[in-house]
Amino acid sequence: MTRSRSSQRLIRTISFDRNEEIAVDFSDNELDLDKVSDSLTKLGVDEQAESAVPQLPSLSGLKVAIGSNNPKGQSGTEYIEIPYVKATIDPTLPQEYLKTDIINVAHILRIPKWYSKNSQQSKLDPTKVVLTKISGAMTNSIFRVEYAKLPSLLLRVYGSNNDTIIDREYELQVLARLSIRNIGPSLYGCFENGRFEQYLENSTTLGRDNIRDWKTSQRIARRMKELHFGVPLLRSEIESGATCWLKIAKWLEILEVDGKDWIANDANIQEAFRCKNWEEFKKNIHTYHEWLYGKAKRPSPVVFCHNDAQYGNLLFTAPVVESSENINGNVDSSATSISSATSGNSLFPSSSSVVVDQIINPTRQEQSQDSKLVVIDFEYAGPNPAAYDLANHLSEWMHDYSGVHPYKCSVGSYPNKEQVLNFLYAYASHLQGGGRESRKINIDRDVKHLYNAIIRWRASVQLFWSIWAVLQSGTLDKGDETEDVEKKEGPNGEVYIIKTENEADISFNADNAEELNDGDDTEGVNVDTFDYIKYCSDKIAVCWSDLAGLGVIGEDAYVKDPETSLDISLI
Repeated sequence: MTRSRSSQRLIRTISFDRNEEIAVDFSDNELDLDKVSDSLTKLGVDEQAESAVPQLPSLSGLKVAIGSNNPKGQSGTEYIEIPYVKATIDPTLPQEYLKTDIINVAHILRIPKWYSKNSQQSKLDPTKVVLTKISGAMTNSIFRVEYAKLPSLLLRVYGSNNDTIIDREYELQVLARLSIRNIGPSLYGCFENGRFEQYLENSTTLGRDNIRDWKTSQRIARRMKELHFGVPLLRSEIESGATCWLKIAKWLEILEVDGKDWIANDANIQEAFRCKNWEEFKKNIHTYHEWLYGKAKRPSPVVFCHNDAQYGNLLFTAPVVESSENINGNVDSSATSISSATSGNSLFPSSSSVVVDQIINPTRQEQSQDSKLVVIDFEYAGPNPAAYDLANHLSEWMHDYSGVHPYKCSVGSYPNKEQVLNFLYAYASHLQGGGRESRKINIDRDVKHLYNAIIRWRASVQLFWSIWAVLQSGTLDKGDETEDVEKKEGPNGEVYIIKTENEADISFNADNAEELNDGDDTEGVNVDTFDYIKYCSDKIAVCWSDLAGLGVIGEDAYVKDPETSLDISLI
């Protein structure tokens, strides 16, 4: 059944006032935590501060093409225009309908090469569309959309519970701010429950072993430093503080309102959050928050953070050409085989053979390869202390999302002290000005500060994703029974009458399974099959272990798991 009515292409205007951005002052070519702290907590900015910021390397090397122009008025207001259509794409549709909807929405949005001029409907053949469902996504359903002789698209369909987790308006504003700095892949257009983006051809997504590579870890650290201090925050973001705690507070309220029946069952709290009951869980959170902010003489300064730098969100757009030699002439750059000079007076253990100069003084050839590392998916981006973002990345070392048990949090895979210091020395030394001796003193100080701050903030990372997992799991849904026959409407007014299997939690049509190619990712996590409650239980166990080790909560405040303890020794 079809109707002749067609959805229209609309334009959404996302704007922000650049006069509200707070720039970090680099005027003396020096960047250390004290200067950053002073700059970020200062609400009045020197008129010359922004012009003093050096041009940082592009994080992706790709220009975001969102709309036809990007004027800047005298008021300092920037805006981008995003093509938008009031239509939904349902990934549970049978393949013939799903592919038709995809090419129709792409046509309405006028995605380059994907739409037919002077035609109300797409002239592409749906049967020639190739869909590859990309595993590794826990928030959305993500597909690669291919058609012969056309550029591939990345289709992102938002998960059913995203509205309570992600502020899509704020996300679009973030994309607008990133776009004027040429950060991130192109955004082609949005629809009601998702968007089309540029698919980075020939790119390689990093795996759990890639991020453990000694040199790659340094490269990730330098890119994160560029992101933290290359994107100024808005005045309102600085005044609001750490977004991780704002979201935690909001999510707790949602649990108490929408999930009141769920949290009233102590068995649910014991299974997911490893606490006796809901009140005990909230008490632990409150105690930690008071301790975290009470330890500092002043609130931790916030910077622009990605907040989800897991390996699936890191890509190499081209093969990295390794430097033929490093500062001391060594060819092998692995942590275990570096010889020659030792760590000296650095924070590395005295028995370590790591050459710190090789970390803090990478060759020009080595740094020139950094632009090949791309950070994608800014859904959770926002202001946080740098230590939170770094702790989040290091915590992701514990996960294997392509394994048999993708929900599992393996503490034995957390980076050891040398691996953490390698990452932090690369981070702290990047963009650090000053003379050689003073620079070394500043770097050592900053690494020590960050190392200890990461241990204190690490529990907030596990707490954040634990609560996220419960909301994402759908356990708070009303649980309406799925009808045997239902009607679904396509972007051009088509009405699909579909017989569905009589199961309450079907989120991915089984008939599609053989037709959707998963590429190389044939197993592992995806939004349809991930066990969010087990993930929550594993993450929160690490959180409680950290807090008990730091003396924040008592051993009787949670259900203890001896296999979830991380090193909490400060330096």
